[in-house]
Amino acid sequence: MALDEATGVETTYVDTTTVDTTSVSDLQSGRKAEILDAAASVFCERGYEGGSMREIASRVGVTEPALYRHFPGKEALFLALIRVVAARMRTETFALVDSVQPGTIRTQLLAAFADRRRAMSFYGSVLRTVLSAASHSPAFLAEYRARLAEPMRVRLTEKAAELDAAFAVPRAEETRDARVRALMALFVGYFVTSIVLEDAPDEPIADAVLRVMGWEGNGAG
Repeated sequence: MALDEATGVETTYVDTTTVDTTSVSDLQSGRKAEILDAAASVFCERGYEGGSMREIASRVGVTEPALYRHFPGKEALFLALIRVVAARMRTETFALVDSVQPGTIRTQLLAAFADRRRAMSFYGSVLRTVLSAASHSPAFLAEYRARLAEPMRVRLTEKAAELDAAFAVPRAEETRDARVRALMALFVGYFVTSIVLEDAPDEPIADAVLRVMGWEGNGAG
């Protein structure tokens, strides 16, 4: 817990800088974890189409037939990679979302935006690879939606209902779905433009989120 000096409100801040970022496979162990790490490296370097089971096996230090004992094919391996990365991202994102409080929402938004630099250094190449592959594969797109995009939308909608009540947002229920989608678009878009256009001050984006969601005023700090 920390005391926000501007508002006098005690708030729980989630420090994601302490999360180990050495491996995408934190939620796995043993040989499968080694395979997933090698697969992430190969797919990020060569793309899904260019990556091969042979090269992944070589990086793990096993034969290609041994690799097939763990995963029946490249598509199954890529789907497993999506699941592991999505699970880790859900854990971090849900912790941030759940910690948000009305009295310190702007401060927490700014902290989340600042943290995107760490997140992009770890997840950026994997996400680019996943989204590129998903644009050509209905199976990968469905997995990404089911494992990450939809759970995030649901959790954000639940938090939005709580904050809408705190800020007395008019027509809140009627507009909530559209506002949450706009919120997700702002976050994702800001991550992308940070890569393409380099960093920019976070304050205008945080203020845009508050305006879009109707969470201005009433002690938002």
